[in-house]
Amino acid sequence: MPIKLHSRSLRSLALAALSSVSLACLAAIPQAMARPVPQATASPVPEAMAHSVPEAIVVATSPTYTWNGVTVSRTGRLFVSMQRDTPGSSTPSVGEILSNGSIAPFPGGRWNQYKFGNSGHDQFVGINSVVSDAADQLFVVDPAGIGGKPIKGMAKLVQIDIASKRVVRVYSFDTTAVPEGGFINDVRVADGFAYLPDSSLGALVVLNLKTGQARRVLANDLRLRSDQKLRLTINGQPYLNAQRVLPNGNMSVNPVELSADGRHLYFQPSGGPELMRIETRLLKDFATPDGVLSKAIESMGRGPFNAGMTMTADGSIYFSDIELGGITRRYPDGHFEVVARGPASILVWPDASRLGPDGYLYFPSSQINRFAGNSPTGTSQLKFPFHLFKVKVVTP
Repeated sequence: MPIKLHSRSLRSLALAALSSVSLACLAAIPQAMARPVPQATASPVPEAMAHSVPEAIVVATSPTYTWNGVTVSRTGRLFVSMQRDTPGSSTPSVGEILSNGSIAPFPGGRWNQYKFGNSGHDQFVGINSVVSDAADQLFVVDPAGIGGKPIKGMAKLVQIDIASKRVVRVYSFDTTAVPEGGFINDVRVADGFAYLPDSSLGALVVLNLKTGQARRVLANDLRLRSDQKLRLTINGQPYLNAQRVLPNGNMSVNPVELSADGRHLYFQPSGGPELMRIETRLLKDFATPDGVLSKAIESMGRGPFNAGMTMTADGSIYFSDIELGGITRRYPDGHFEVVARGPASILVWPDASRLGPDGYLYFPSSQINRFAGNSPTGTSQLKFPFHLFKVKVVTP
């Protein structure tokens, strides 16, 4: 599939007024699980910080396939995740964007050639995320999701050595770790463990990469679930489907990120309103009772409506801010700043981001709100080509 690369940045846009998030009361949470959440109803980004926002740079475009995530290897190789929209749709699922403007299925061969009805144990069925680690291992999250709906008992995490293109290991999840209806959405890896959010049912899955043992935790903590009372907007328009309600598909705990030292896992539902964290030492000890884990969750204040988090060494978190159509930075002291925006016509639903060795944050426009099940008309409003962006956030 051809991918067009762009060397010039987009023209600066006149900034629109910041859209606001009105938060209704949270659903009742058992007192043992409750934490105070700031009651502000406006966007967490101060209006004064919305000026002189750097322009987002288009890195690549996809005229044929949808995509929702990107990762960058230590040497700067770019990999993208491409969803499977229907049982009959064709997609390589994982691709590497090459310097000549093309995309190469990765790792190639049978893995990228799934047909509906195949067993799928050695193929990408319906992936949702790609993440590379410090050892240049590529982890592919495959919830076996077709059109966002997972196939029971087929969820897996695939580890691939980038240099050799060798599939190192396939971690298959049983229905204890990922029950029927569960949708593993993303992953973070450190110190021999992987952490995956179930964005459909609202839980975390902790995987021991050495033993292959997985544990499902916090499934009864309501803070990890989507709150249907939230009123969210995209480019100033209410985010409502054809039934005039907030689309609930995969809106529970979704964005996850590890601190630079690996001591904390940060997480929240896509729509917020609360950003949380927990010590990974507790998650790695499978003997820690679930109630203890719930009490150990720390509230970090408000989190924006977002589809991805990337943390840098200084403790800043860069959110793929869906309402603003760009990237919002949360400083370690808790204040926010808009660091990139793009044309509302093409930067729609910024999704899973990753920091490259060049100091740029890479992120796709995934247009999730334009898929038929999420759109206000009940029909697809997708606009091709899909775009991949970057913005400078760190000086190497």
